[in-house]
Amino acid sequence: MDTAWLESLLALVEHGSFTRAAEAQHVSQPAFSRRIRSLEQWFGADLVDRTTFPVTLTRVGTDVASFARSSVAGLAELRDDVRGRQLSPRNAVRISVSHTLAMYYFATWWTGVTGGDVTCTLLPSNTLEAFDALLHGGCDLVLAYADPAHPMGVDQGDLEWIAVAEDRIAPYAKTSEGAPAFSLPGTEGAPAPFVTHGPGAFLGRVTENVIGSLPLQLRPVAQSDLTAALAGLVVAGMGVGWLPGLAAAPAEAAGAICRIGDPSWTAALEIRLYRRRRHHLSSQAALVWEGARH
Repeated sequence: MDTAWLESLLALVEHGSFTRAAEAQHVSQPAFSRRIRSLEQWFGADLVDRTTFPVTLTRVGTDVASFARSSVAGLAELRDDVRGRQLSPRNAVRISVSHTLAMYYFATWWTGVTGGDVTCTLLPSNTLEAFDALLHGGCDLVLAYADPAHPMGVDQGDLEWIAVAEDRIAPYAKTSEGAPAFSLPGTEGAPAPFVTHGPGAFLGRVTENVIGSLPLQLRPVAQSDLTAALAGLVVAGMGVGWLPGLAAAPAEAAGAICRIGDPSWTAALEIRLYRRRRHHLSSQAALVWEGARH
């Protein structure tokens, strides 16, 4: 059995439809349906009543969902605990950091907060995986981007955060002979080539929120969930890309890329440090938290 099948069943219970559950798991509906069918074949019984809407479970499906809920959470907790013991130096602060911040920001920030006197285990991760690790004990702290205008769709009732810095996502293009190689908004006859984060990436959702209502004519040519890879595509002249300032800064300082478009076609970002609310931090993690507050 693939544990992804169990996770898909739980997503179906939560969202009540195959379409919404597939979107939540960032897979196509046919792929999601195959997971549920595979799980049913493994158990040898129908788990879902497909004649109702919202979708309901059969009696067997209800039993399987109850098992899945406890087993998936238990396996994740055990995995994170084992990984933590295997990978972390003694007394190290385990900090999950979004890939972009791990590459462009973490080292400077960590040194400023701790003076280099605290040992850490840096766990690069996408934003949602970082929150999952935090809530299930896989790390002590999370350092990630946040979009103040559009809170994430995760339950942050159990999380406490500190805003430690600000950034801005904006459109950039390659510089060619002192001028941008592409311009916005583009036209219907000549849409601007567009390189973008995937829809499952946090910064991809931020970009969608920015451009969704704008009068832009864009032609998607490439996609990557890694901001560093996306910045490389912009530098190579493959198209226009919305990048956070931290990721764009090295190439912009070298004159390789420049900001384009209207100043309003951007979005403010916060860099936040997260911890579990009402959870006891180790003495070292507490030092980091207090250092970030001041």
